[in-house]
Amino acid sequence: MIKFSLICKDEEHIFDGWFPSNEDYENQLAQGLVSCPICDSPARKNIMAPTVKTDKSPRERGAEQVQEWTDEHLVMGSKARFLLKKLESHVKENFDNVGNNFAIEARKADRGERSHEFYGKATDKEIKELLEDGIDVFNVPSIKDN
Repeated sequence: MIKFSLICKDEEHIFDGWFPSNEDYENQLAQGLVSCPICDSPARKNIMAPTVKTDKSPRERGAEQVQEWTDEHLVMGSKARFLLKKLESHVKENFDNVGNNFAIEARKADRGERSHEFYGKATDKEIKELLEDGIDVFNVPSIKDN
């Protein structure tokens, strides 16, 4: 198997494609079977750097790649871990920590009595009650550094 960096016709999306061989890639290209998974336009090989052995782990290399991505991309695997860590950091730096009063503050925010920029803790029962009352909540996971 060989992996190529591919780019769509409008050069908006870059993605990877796996092929049994270069010849198989060329055959699929000639048949119009190589297309962008995001915009469905024809795609071709992108400029690629050679693989170079590095001391960085795949996770570290993945984190560096994700920093270059825009909101148009879907994320899988270890790259999601990096994004969740970034979200967690953003929330902790920019939102108010209301501690165990999350459910009370969520109800205030739902009534328009306070901003929605806060985080905290709630019991399973409190979360269930908030959801039953139509108040959306999102669990920002705590991502530990390895």
